[in-house]
Amino acid sequence: MTLPNEEVLQLLQDEFILGSRNIERDEHVGLSHGYRKTDSAVGTTNGAGGRNVQLCVLASDRTVLHVLPGFWHAEDLVDELKFALTLHELYDDQERSKGEKQSMFQAMHRAKVRRLSPATIRRSRWQGFDVWEEVKRNRKQRRDTLVLDENGQPMLSASGQIMAKPLCEVVHERMAKRPFMAFEDFDMEAFVDYGRAYYDNNPGSDRGKAFHAAARSNKKRLAAQKKERERQKKEAERKKRRAKGSSAYPRVYRRWGS
Repeated sequence: MTLPNEEVLQLLQDEFILGSRNIERDEHVGLSHGYRKTDSAVGTTNGAGGRNVQLCVLASDRTVLHVLPGFWHAEDLVDELKFALTLHELYDDQERSKGEKQSMFQAMHRAKVRRLSPATIRRSRWQGFDVWEEVKRNRKQRRDTLVLDENGQPMLSASGQIMAKPLCEVVHERMAKRPFMAFEDFDMEAFVDYGRAYYDNNPGSDRGKAFHAAARSNKKRLAAQKKERERQKKEAERKKRRAKGSSAYPRVYRRWGS
């Protein structure tokens, strides 16, 4: 999740009860190779590898307070965990209705986006191959991960680079749409759906563990996505044929009088 850090460890020890679950067989899981549990962790960007690991902060009744997908730098992890504790205080507030709590949850996540520091934003930049995956997918369906113009086209920075929202912003925007959901109802597949689901950047040198269950889950997900695309294509073709048929043979009604 992040590199060893005393502040992170102390916060987890003081304020949280920790648990873990192997998600290798879950349908939302991603796939990579070349890493063993004994390998040293390396720094990357906030949100990288979001399908492979998620830190879920839950209330005692398994209500979702916050979810942090992928790797997070220690400074940002501490800030997000403290934010989750504030959300927990709101959830426990007996003076507010459920609707009020949900509205405040959404407002707090939106406000968090506005307060993201330049340093956090820099640490939340995308990996290049993930950005290009989002650009490719945006050609077929508008993505919430890119900065788009009024025509739905990706905007370019002053240097001519396609502009992607920092992943910390994507996380809070998606959380704002999931106010105090039960963990069993939380759509993890949609939440971590960004970038590439599979990648191996060192295929010639890695000799790490092969995640066979994750490979099967990815194969199943890709097959389901292909089937859904084919269904949508056939449905579009049927609508097109019906529209063409109705325009080619217009019905004429005559009113007969006695």
